[in-house]
Amino acid sequence: MSVFSRSILLLCILTVASASSNVLFIPSQHTIVTINNTLVGNEDLKIHCKSKEDDLGVHVLKKHETFHWGFWISVFGNTQFFCSFQWGKSPSQYYDMYIENRDWLTCESCNWYIKENGPCRTEYDHLQCYHWN
Repeated sequence: MSVFSRSILLLCILTVASASSNVLFIPSQHTIVTINNTLVGNEDLKIHCKSKEDDLGVHVLKKHETFHWGFWISVFGNTQFFCSFQWGKSPSQYYDMYIENRDWLTCESCNWYIKENGPCRTEYDHLQCYHWN
């Protein structure tokens, strides 16, 4: 759904909510992103995640360790978090771990499993894998 479509939908919801009561209703969704180190072997995974507004810092995950953060999505449809990943002697890899227009209906709890070939996420009861950016 485009940002324009979401804005129209939001306007309609606000209009209906305002007409039926004196309470202003703004839809929101709290989302949690979890990153799991599922690399083959015992490689440590160094991650650095950011959004336009927030730098979540550098974290080193041992095998099967996780890092997670939570946030409220924007009513404007522009919430985005991206991360860099590095392990062993491999070059850094990047992926957009959350893009609101892509993910807001797919995952409220986004569970990512980092593999050498790319990140994988639980979607509708199965594991969907992606290529690095």
